[in-house]
Amino acid sequence: MTHTTPEKITERILKFCREKIDPTTKPIFLKLTPIGNCRIKDCFGNVENYIKNNGGGVQYGWIIWEIPNYFIEAEFHAVWVNNKGEYLDITPKIDGEKEILFLPDSKRKDEGGITPNIKEYYMEREKIGRNEPCSCGSGKKYKKCCGA
Repeated sequence: MTHTTPEKITERILKFCREKIDPTTKPIFLKLTPIGNCRIKDCFGNVENYIKNNGGGVQYGWIIWEIPNYFIEAEFHAVWVNNKGEYLDITPKIDGEKEILFLPDSKRKDEGGITPNIKEYYMEREKIGRNEPCSCGSGKKYKKCCGA
């Protein structure tokens, strides 16, 4: 399973953003706008260099990733803010994604080093019949394994 940009902003995502990150902002979808010599996984350096050469500003925040029905993850990120106040993600993505779900952060700034990702695990399980194989992968019937 690979984490990916959520298809839509769900109540679960909004709650995660409010309770775990920043209750004062809301997530927004941003199209990826790759710029010339920007490097993969170097959003802070890319934005800093782009500002030096082109003006504008930086907005720190979080990319929101998801594996539906399994977990949500937030990765600290920086996007470029143009002179019109629009957010542009100029950092190419290794998986080729064309847009991100971005949560602006009203407080955190890049202080160097690594900011740990924020994760929330959850499982939405289907009801398993007692004689069906257990979802844990043991090969046993559910009634003789996790359902005992």
